[in-house]
Amino acid sequence: MATVTASGGMRLSWRGFATALAVAIFLYLVVRFLSSGIPGVARQPEAKQWAYWLHIAGGCTVMALGPFQFIAPIRNRFRKYHRWAGYTFVAGSVAAFLGYWAVQPVRFDVFRASQTVAITLWMAAMVAAVIAARRKRFLTHQHNMTRAFVLAAYFVVVRLVDPAMGTVGPWLSTNEGAALAHSDWVAWVIPLAAVEVYYGRKWDRLLKRRGERG
Repeated sequence: MATVTASGGMRLSWRGFATALAVAIFLYLVVRFLSSGIPGVARQPEAKQWAYWLHIAGGCTVMALGPFQFIAPIRNRFRKYHRWAGYTFVAGSVAAFLGYWAVQPVRFDVFRASQTVAITLWMAAMVAAVIAARRKRFLTHQHNMTRAFVLAAYFVVVRLVDPAMGTVGPWLSTNEGAALAHSDWVAWVIPLAAVEVYYGRKWDRLLKRRGERG
């Protein structure tokens, strides 16, 4: 992966390569999920299929654009693209949110509490990110966009790791339904906690620099 140098040129970076590899793996997982998940929409009640499609289309938009918003060379060099991709991210998020609520209630609702909290936090973080960008508070913007993307990714990732829940579940509860519900919370709470730790360190460094200058 190439990064932008101070002179505007490009140079290879192992960190950039690792980022590109992580993005490629993530997009592969999204495609894998879609290839197995979209056919299942046909099994849903006909009256609600439009809502499933709206939710999936919005989520796919977010999953396709989100990773590239966090790659610094793209974000810094193609600012107009970054801005319009951000608008599209917001539109996709709203579509996913509306589709989620339109499809409720679902027949199997052991995951509803976790999913509802996650998607509500996703919207709240996205709104906070937009407000921060308009006020030119860019670290706050990045922090909240990362929160929003991690919460959006949960809806894909949790389904990909479901097969492993048979091993993890008994550690969470001896009741199968409770174990499934607990595992669903874990699938987004732990990644979100990792985001908070990462940005906590960034905020700490920023405040330290400001203190030294003051």
